[in-house]
Amino acid sequence: MNPKEIPIKDLLPHRNRMLLIERIIEVNDASTVSIAVVSDDWPLVSAGSVSPIVMVELAAQTAGVNNSIHRLQIRGKEDGTMGWIAGVKSAVFHMDSLPVGATLITRTRNSFSFEDFREVTGTVTLDKTVAAQITLQLVSA
Repeated sequence: MNPKEIPIKDLLPHRNRMLLIERIIEVNDASTVSIAVVSDDWPLVSAGSVSPIVMVELAAQTAGVNNSIHRLQIRGKEDGTMGWIAGVKSAVFHMDSLPVGATLITRTRNSFSFEDFREVTGTVTLDKTVAAQITLQLVSA
C-alpha cells in the first residue's frame, strides 16, 4: 500500500470546508508532509486572508494522516477514520495572516509516542519562510 495514493478523505473525518490539506507529499512511520492552498472557503477568512490560528488545524490534519495510515496498517480499513483529540502544547505564529491563494507546506513528526498518545511537532511554511511552529498532544478517540 502506497500511503500517498490513499485518498485524504479515507484518512481524515473532515469534510467540505474543514478538510484543509489537499495532497500528501511525503509520509513515513514518524512524519508526514502535506500541501494546502489557502481558500476563501476556509474557516477564519476575512478580507482576503485567513487567521494564522488555522495553521494549528493544518498541523493536526497532517498528523492525522500519519496516525490514520498507522491505524490502517494495524487494524484495517474497517476501523474507520476516527479522529484524535488534540491539545495544543505550543503554537508560535510568525505571520499575522495568510493570504488567500498562498501555498502552505506542513511538516509534522511524531516526537513522542506511547500507546494511543502522541506528541507531534509541526512546522508550516509559506514560500520557504516558517509561518508557524506547533506542538500538539494527541490522544486516540
